[in-house]
Amino acid sequence: MKKALLIISIIITLSALTYAQESGNRAYGGQRRRPQANTGVLTTGDRGLFIEANVLLNAKADAYIVVFGVAQEGATADVSNTKVNDVISNFTKSLNSLGITKTDIYVDFITQNKIYEYKTSEANVVTEELSGFETKKTVAVRYKDRAQLEPIITAATKASIFDLIKVDYVINDLPAIRQRLYEEATKILKQKEEKYKNSFNLKLYSIAITNEKYDAFFPGELYNNYQAYESGTTYGSYSSNYRVIQRRKSSTLYYEPLDVTDFDSVINAMGIEPMVQFTLYLRVQYSLS
Repeated sequence: MKKALLIISIIITLSALTYAQESGNRAYGGQRRRPQANTGVLTTGDRGLFIEANVLLNAKADAYIVVFGVAQEGATADVSNTKVNDVISNFTKSLNSLGITKTDIYVDFITQNKIYEYKTSEANVVTEELSGFETKKTVAVRYKDRAQLEPIITAATKASIFDLIKVDYVINDLPAIRQRLYEEATKILKQKEEKYKNSFNLKLYSIAITNEKYDAFFPGELYNNYQAYESGTTYGSYSSNYRVIQRRKSSTLYYEPLDVTDFDSVINAMGIEPMVQFTLYLRVQYSLS
């Protein structure tokens, strides 16, 4: 009687919070990540065979959380903190008129720093001296209707808040999404197993289960930089007597979702509106006999 060894390699990419086109300033300088892809290598080297399944699921958010940054300077720490509180107070009053209550607003104290500047004396001595304090806080606002974001931003601007840090997409029922992904990936594996058996007259035996890894994918990480312009050309060489002044070229960012061609199955096709994306990569090892 053969002893069954089971090796199933599972990598699941899931996230409870994610960002879409309202990525905020966090998108600047972000690094794009990629999900686990099918390797295409099916042989194990010891009369074994790997079978892979890669599944993508798109889900609409149940709620959204937008985070703003607020910073104010003052001669003393108390003054800078009072200025920040006044700005936030004006902002929250405007949010109340939009139907957003205090339970959907959270203020987080970030830092309170000393500020220094240089002063030059008559003896041409430059001295660094304390000039004041800066207080920084963030304001998180939760809302359910995606259309509310524009009025919230308008209220923030009127309160002199201009730093939109990020927008989180919230998914409430992660266990259900994970179960749906697993069921779909398992179905694909069984379909491939039957296909290989029937096509090549193989006898396959699964040989066991290894690991399961969850990872978070944020659409805010799926932004690409875009810049379009044609630079001028010159003939000859510049003389050392000339100074070249270049104009600022405008650049922007655009949201690019995961490539559906990387997956065996896509649950809930992506439409115009960005959605939270979940993936599951499942790899099973079989013995040949």
